[in-house]
Amino acid sequence: MGYSPTVVANNVLMRSFRERRYITPMKLQKILYFVASEYAKRTGHVLLDERFQTWRFGPVSYAVYDEFRPFAKKGIKKFARDASGQALIIDEDSDPDLRDCLDEVWEAAKKMTAVRLSEITHTRDSAWFKAYQENRDTLDHQDIMADRTYRAALRLR
Repeated sequence: MGYSPTVVANNVLMRSFRERRYITPMKLQKILYFVASEYAKRTGHVLLDERFQTWRFGPVSYAVYDEFRPFAKKGIKKFARDASGQALIIDEDSDPDLRDCLDEVWEAAKKMTAVRLSEITHTRDSAWFKAYQENRDTLDHQDIMADRTYRAALRLR
């Protein structure tokens, strides 16, 4: 099984905070989706231990939504914390595939708006598009792994 979505979100936020480029919850969701798709392609494994839900504005990890909901349209300025109050991140040296996916997607998406990233997830034949058209509550992992619809827009190789 995969990682906690909020912990992977903290790894994205680590990059955001380092560059003082504070991202909205919606932007975080889209980056998380792209990272999950790239990771699945690279490793053949599911990144998150929670499925992406099919929401109107694109794929959503409910745990990440719930954690960062207070920020609404503002930039997130704190890490997610566990029940004991600790902010956990994944040691990227122990998972270089994750580190590479995070780095590539972050560099590609960091200057794009949340709305633009949402539009990209809505591309015809994307994993979100298929789930939305079929009225499914969650995205299928095989569709996420096969999704290449966003790669050109993000200029990923």
